[in-house]
Amino acid sequence: MRGMTAPDTVVLIDGHALAYRSYFAIPPLTNSAGESTNAILGFLRLTLRLEKQVSNQVIVVFDPPVKTFRHEQFEGYKAGRAQTPEDLPKQINRIRSLVDAMGLPRLEVPGYEADDVIGTLAKRAEAQGLNVRIVTSDRDAYQLLSERVKVLTSDFKLLGPDEVLEKYGVTVGQWVDYRALTGDASDNIPGAKGIGPKTAAKLLQEHGSLDAVLQAAEAGALKPKGTQEKIAASVQDVLFSRELSCMVTDLPLDVELGALRGHGDRDAALAILRELELNSLLKDVDALMSAQAAGDVASAPATLALGAPATEAWTTPTEDAAWGYRLSREDELSAHLLDAATFGAEVARVAPHASAEEGATPSVDLSAFEGVRVVNAVNAKALATHLQVRGVSVEPGEDPLLIAYLLDNTVTNASLLAQAHLGAPWPDDAPTRALATAQLLTALRPQLDEKRAQLYKDVERPLAHVLARMEVRGVRLDSAYLRGLSDSLGARAQELDARIQELAGHPFSVNSRDQLESVLYDELGLASGKKTKLTGKRSTAVSALEPLRDEHPIIPLLLEYRELTKLKGTYLDPLPNLVNPLTGRLHTTFAQTAVATGRLSSLNPNLQNIPIRSETGREIRKGFIADDGFCLISADYSQIELRLLAHIADDALMQEAFVGGADIHRRTAAQVLGVMEDLVTPNQRRAAKTVNFGVLYGMSAHRLSNDLGISFAEASRFIERYFATYPRIREYIDATLAFGREHGYVETMYGRRRLVPELRSANRTMREAGERVAYNMPIQGTAADIIKIAMVELDEQLSALGARLLLQVHDELLIEAPSDRADEVAALTRRVMEGVVTLKVPLRVEIGTGPNWYDTK
Repeated sequence: MRGMTAPDTVVLIDGHALAYRSYFAIPPLTNSAGESTNAILGFLRLTLRLEKQVSNQVIVVFDPPVKTFRHEQFEGYKAGRAQTPEDLPKQINRIRSLVDAMGLPRLEVPGYEADDVIGTLAKRAEAQGLNVRIVTSDRDAYQLLSERVKVLTSDFKLLGPDEVLEKYGVTVGQWVDYRALTGDASDNIPGAKGIGPKTAAKLLQEHGSLDAVLQAAEAGALKPKGTQEKIAASVQDVLFSRELSCMVTDLPLDVELGALRGHGDRDAALAILRELELNSLLKDVDALMSAQAAGDVASAPATLALGAPATEAWTTPTEDAAWGYRLSREDELSAHLLDAATFGAEVARVAPHASAEEGATPSVDLSAFEGVRVVNAVNAKALATHLQVRGVSVEPGEDPLLIAYLLDNTVTNASLLAQAHLGAPWPDDAPTRALATAQLLTALRPQLDEKRAQLYKDVERPLAHVLARMEVRGVRLDSAYLRGLSDSLGARAQELDARIQELAGHPFSVNSRDQLESVLYDELGLASGKKTKLTGKRSTAVSALEPLRDEHPIIPLLLEYRELTKLKGTYLDPLPNLVNPLTGRLHTTFAQTAVATGRLSSLNPNLQNIPIRSETGREIRKGFIADDGFCLISADYSQIELRLLAHIADDALMQEAFVGGADIHRRTAAQVLGVMEDLVTPNQRRAAKTVNFGVLYGMSAHRLSNDLGISFAEASRFIERYFATYPRIREYIDATLAFGREHGYVETMYGRRRLVPELRSANRTMREAGERVAYNMPIQGTAADIIKIAMVELDEQLSALGARLLLQVHDELLIEAPSDRADEVAALTRRVMEGVVTLKVPLRVEIGTGPNWYDTK
């Protein structure tokens, strides 16, 4: 019986390493009690994937809670490690409990690290003729690699001796010597000071081993002279580093390798998962452990319980086929599919005129589907767009993903949709996807309350129609201009690169994070700032460099270099290559379910992030142009979030400023500081503007101090006076947080919800981040709802004037209009956008017209 076959592969999981990796790989997640669960979720997902393979025996190894022999040898061992997040240890303890309940062997050996246990098990398994797969982020494991022993990387690839040689230039047998020379900052292992990876590899290639390198150094025979001096000065550190890096592989462990899995305690495992509210894992764990208990460890992946196979209905597309392709009396096509690739393959099986050569992509005669009206699907917009660009008149219809997203903003794609509402993976084949779509629509519609049902019916679903047309329409680019701007920025970046190296005093790679860190903090002695949480290294990110701008002339040059290379690499070089050769236009994809606040995002390319704060960034917009005989019109809501704050918080003083058409930032400065508006200085207005826009994003006195270059005390006083001037804003924040803590979510004026479980987190950092999210979302989310409603109302009215919506970026719409009707289109756009909702303050829209996007501003 297959279920009784003994495993031939031992999977060794470094428990702490996988938990740590999972913590940062998965966004913050908590249950309703505020207990963090993201590391647990990531750990179990991978473990279950490995457990489902019948040939695997999975063993989990943890570091012991006490110090190991290496700590006793070296007091500073692992002192360079980044601080462990405060909510991770409790998750690791939960993982221990789950591992035990699932019947997986769990090892912790006092005095020895997980590496040593893994090393011992790997060598023993290899000697027994078993394959070994090691799940770890510690490169010390490379010393164990062989044809049977491989490391399983985070992207599920196998790394063995050949990959180590190709990447590092040393053999597995030289790995410990290599680590002894290079050291390891994260473990505080010193190595040879000044010897980097390339030099270490070269030395071992030339001399074969560390002992031979040290002998050559003792004889004064190493070349060049600098390397000779560095090795000679670091002999003791190198020998000690080798001792610390070498794994123990002969521990007396009582483990049966290649054994059948244990049964564990199924009820206990499921109870823990329910308590943690990791419901997406319940079905897989239950199925796996039930199969193990029955003696059949070759458990199959979960499948959808959707009734009979869909193949018969699929291949007979008649009115009687309730789901799949359904040709009704009105000759409508309801296609329940996910994506274009699947669509092409599956239509070939049903279309009367479809044909496909052996091994080729099916060639489908889409004329078979003329008269199509609606496509019902998960991500129906994507499928509708796919058909529209091929000349088929089709609009997106019902979409269960849009409904699920309104029910739970964390459900952003088909995979998460299936996990949350089907308890199974999203199907691979289109017929089963059709059945899944039907089941989801039936199950999810009744779960919408009145407000969200209206939001789906009147906003999200019709918006999918609008977005599909925008994606098909695209926007024209001036590719020659963009390439010219790219060349200009590239030349300037080269000048900056040379000047930066000159200021450093020697050549180095400006794009190398580690080399730049050394130049800035070790050689130039600049303030090192905080270490990053993930790597424990000193940050070289723009946010870390900006406060150092005045400390050394190299910093402004670095910041400019970073901006230019980012603009060139992210926008100027890729954009012309993304122009469709058939249409001559750029076609972005708008994601309706990607952002928790309800805002749209765009992909391939992402046009939401084209920078507008710097003049160089703004010049990219000159490359977005109108067709001949047309002009571009930009319509941008002015200060919409502040206006919504005044309305929702019901602050009379702020409402009065907007109703009277005052300069809100000057008025704020005057009221907060107690001076006449005419006497407000530019710096005072700037401070008020910073706080006005920053208050909903958790603007702290420390941040205000840094942004404005004022003292912390002065920044604190300004924020205190701000809330004293506008007390209803503080009341709004407090009331929103109280509501969020009680209900687990916050909502917009239109009933769109965002779940905020972080409000109940025991982790202070996560809890404070959740608070900022909570009081920002009702404002930002309402702004998103408003512009979506405006887009739905504008679409047909613009078409009647020969104009068309092209892009939506944050609070701005970009429209292409006939030049002779520009004034009429602008007036219509302003009227609709400003009248889409009645607030206690007026909405204002800034309109601009020009031959390109830049000139509309």
